[in-house]
Amino acid sequence: MLITLGELRADFVPPESRKFKAPVVMVHELWSSSAQWSEWANHLANLGWECWAVNLPGRANDSRARARPTFSACVDELGKALRNISFPPVLLAHGLGALVASKAAERAQVTALVFVSPHSAQAADALRLLRLKYFALRWFRRPILLQEKDFRELFLASVRESRRAEILKRFVPESADLAREFLRPELAPGLARPTCPALVIGGTEDKIAPVSVLRASAHAMGADFLVFENHGHWIMEEGDGERIVGDIHRWLVHKLGEGILTAEFPHGTP
Repeated sequence: MLITLGELRADFVPPESRKFKAPVVMVHELWSSSAQWSEWANHLANLGWECWAVNLPGRANDSRARARPTFSACVDELGKALRNISFPPVLLAHGLGALVASKAAERAQVTALVFVSPHSAQAADALRLLRLKYFALRWFRRPILLQEKDFRELFLASVRESRRAEILKRFVPESADLAREFLRPELAPGLARPTCPALVIGGTEDKIAPVSVLRASAHAMGADFLVFENHGHWIMEEGDGERIVGDIHRWLVHKLGEGILTAEFPHGTP
């Protein structure tokens, strides 16, 4: 179900029985949209979480005049969306979306942060080569779309071949302003040290956000860290989603305690 959250469009996935006061707000990666969260949102909803997978500006039939949103504009609009929520949400964000979510969380109340393969200035060798390939495009104002080969080898390397074609069709040209944050991450704001519980997740086969970098980022943030073997950057669509979401769910329940439960589920651990 597509709804409006502030000025952002979001896919709303309600639980059959809502067990938790905080909804989960999901923020996608570059070149992507809310569709990447479909499987995880359904698993979370089955566990009693209300899920809102937002679309950053320029997606989901967004007809507004600004076709090239900046990083700051994405932060501002996500912050407005979060302030429209009656209970501080859990933010679940991927890649550059994690940087947007981290900055937005500085301006709004958030119950917890879960960052999946967040971008970092410390790049893997494969990513350095990609930046060289697209170096000239950083100076153009038109939207940027990576070649299919690069999406396959970096973003989708660990996704089953039967799923890749479907995911590739969903990738969209990205604002040049946002793509520059990917191509020159040393200029992008890093993850801020949060005031709420935080978790960083990574996969051992991630070619964009290596485990060693993610572990260091988690340590610097004071966040917990979970690593999943044989998973890459597009972990939410690589299979084994129910188990991974189950681990996130258990971490949230452990960190947040019974105070996060709704009145209908006042006792015990869900």
